[in-house]
Amino acid sequence: MVAKKAFTLAEVLVTLGVLGVVAAITMPTLIGGTKPKELEAQFKKAHSLLSQVLVSVVNEKGIGLRRTFATYNGVTYANASEIYNAFYNNLKIVGTCNYTTKVKNYSKTSDNPFIDRGTPYPNKLLSNGMCFNVSVCAGQINLTIDINGAKKPPNTLGHDIFFFDVDDNDSLNPKRMTKLLTDDEVEETKKQDAAGAENISSQSGDPCSAKSGQRGNGLGCAYYALINKNPDDSSKTYWDNLPK
Repeated sequence: MVAKKAFTLAEVLVTLGVLGVVAAITMPTLIGGTKPKELEAQFKKAHSLLSQVLVSVVNEKGIGLRRTFATYNGVTYANASEIYNAFYNNLKIVGTCNYTTKVKNYSKTSDNPFIDRGTPYPNKLLSNGMCFNVSVCAGQINLTIDINGAKKPPNTLGHDIFFFDVDDNDSLNPKRMTKLLTDDEVEETKKQDAAGAENISSQSGDPCSAKSGQRGNGLGCAYYALINKNPDDSSKTYWDNLPK
């Protein structure tokens, strides 16, 4: 009879050890490679959802949403609550989103972002796990969405939290950076802020750039996420080049 060859216990243990080391080295790379694609897919779902809901709200409330619901009467936005309810009813809110960690800005230079044309912490939980908020400010109907929910990272503006508004044609408008401010320009806008709150300077120019340290950096990222172009280098894609 021919003797059957078999692995010894020591050989099996060594092989498993080698496989473990290889897995430990390669898994973070594999996971990191799929994350941007996951975020991109979720963003597309969120954009589609908001576009469809906006059509339903226009059909319900009539054309000219900004004129009707984002007109300031000198004291308040009198009809704001009506537009809030219209969006929330059409989106079918199922609960509340609670953030247990601080949200960061796009460049991750601040965990104390300020956005008044939306919110860094959308608190309405949707049935698909996303978080949503609608607000009226600065003559705009502002929509904020966290595409993967409060409990799932990165909880970062322009990574999984995005800002839109309703334009004059009742279409969904992804917010876009209008100007990348220099440090000197940011300092100049701080003079407009009351009591040093830095609320105006934090979001001036609707920033979306790895070069910006503004607390509101990420307000203007939805446009670039939609066309998948990096705001700092149009030759690069948006989703594969998010700030680390």
